[in-house]
Amino acid sequence: MKHWQEMLEISLVHPGLWPDAAINDRVWEHSVRTVLEDSFFERIEIAPIANPTRRRQFAEWLRVANIKASYLLQPLIFGKELNIHSLNKEEQMQAVKHIIQAMDDAVEAGADRVAIISGPKEWKGKYEDELNRLSDSLLLIDKAAKERNLQLDLELFDTDIDKKRFFGNSEMAADLMGLLEEHTTNLSLLVDLSHVPLLGEKIENTVHNTKSWIGHVHIGNCSIDREDDRFGDKHPYFGYLNGCHSVSEVAQFLKALVEVGYINRSGKAGLGIEIMTLAGEEPGLLIAGAKRTLLKALHALEVELIKDGK
Repeated sequence: MKHWQEMLEISLVHPGLWPDAAINDRVWEHSVRTVLEDSFFERIEIAPIANPTRRRQFAEWLRVANIKASYLLQPLIFGKELNIHSLNKEEQMQAVKHIIQAMDDAVEAGADRVAIISGPKEWKGKYEDELNRLSDSLLLIDKAAKERNLQLDLELFDTDIDKKRFFGNSEMAADLMGLLEEHTTNLSLLVDLSHVPLLGEKIENTVHNTKSWIGHVHIGNCSIDREDDRFGDKHPYFGYLNGCHSVSEVAQFLKALVEVGYINRSGKAGLGIEIMTLAGEEPGLLIAGAKRTLLKALHALEVELIKDGK
């Protein structure tokens, strides 16, 4: 097995670790530079940047630090309540328009990937009709991504517990990508380990169901204990007492990604770390813990592969 640095492009999801960065310029600048100055990471995943001057500054920082960026449009979609599969055609097209406009901002900010999610789970119409409306919008968004030389990642989200998005489980993902794969060029799936328990799935099943279309992955934790303060999609640190994931689950996820060929393909496989800071927690400690969790999981994976003669 090659050294992990040859196989993986590790990124850090910025918004959840520093929520105050959205409202405090100094926190934003300090936290972004903290990630860019850490050579463990080769990519930063950043929320939309409203200020054009700041976007250009961020792009310059990326060049100087020799690091890549993903532009996360999930905060925009939640904040503006965008729904690219709305029954209301005007609302659907407005959502597509907002996302494409944000892609222009991503280019100005120096990003080479954008990530999106579906709208809410409403079930006002037939499943197939809603899936077709989502497909129609994704064709337009994919075309815009190709024109801007951006990779487009569609994230699988929880459908019933917390955020309650329409698009989430891996069987639906396979259905959708089966419809689209011959008609899109830049669209792929973002599979998040933290969402697997929220969807009631098993790690191996999620990875194998989506194997042909995985473009990026996140590792993270969640709690499905309804009595816990961090129940739902709140991304506690790895090893959290009432959480679902620690070293063994991350190793299991990595092994599945090796088995389907996502890891060990030519080039580096993108893997983002996503944690959310709770009041009183220090981002630096959370990042250190996540790094150690990943490194221990990689070591466990290597030991297992050696035992298996791979």
